[in-house]
Amino acid sequence: MPLPRNFKLTADKRTRLGTQLLRLAKRYDRALGERLSRWQLSPTHYEILKVLYAAPDYSLTHSQLAEAMGVTLPSITLAVRKLGALKLVGAQRAKDRRSRIVSLGVKGAELLSVLYESYEGFAEDLFNAIPDKSADKLDAVITRLLSRLSAMEDARVASAA
Repeated sequence: MPLPRNFKLTADKRTRLGTQLLRLAKRYDRALGERLSRWQLSPTHYEILKVLYAAPDYSLTHSQLAEAMGVTLPSITLAVRKLGALKLVGAQRAKDRRSRIVSLGVKGAELLSVLYESYEGFAEDLFNAIPDKSADKLDAVITRLLSRLSAMEDARVASAA
């Protein structure tokens, strides 16, 4: 059914914000993906290497990685498999045998040092337009939104099972 001529399309500010965030994320992901494609990596792979490097013993469980990055466990599992195939990380069963521990490998640390400067330089050039105080608030809001999306997705997957 066609919209009546007098119908007013008024975009909800929050919906528009979501659309703008989606556009930013897609363009940012594409730009970073181009920078990482030479090594057959995605931005998620790079982020995992960084999170593991920052971990006290360069190791985290899949759950800890997912929580730190605000993504789902299946996403972590797929990304870790790829990084393992490239010999950038190692994986082993935890003591309780229900979870797996991912460790940054020497090759992964070496590659991270190569990628860090160009990758972080690009991000710095883009995001230096945001004042530090605003960036901290924005980071907190985005982290909350990612956690909510992960919880929604986990609930949807659990209800479908």
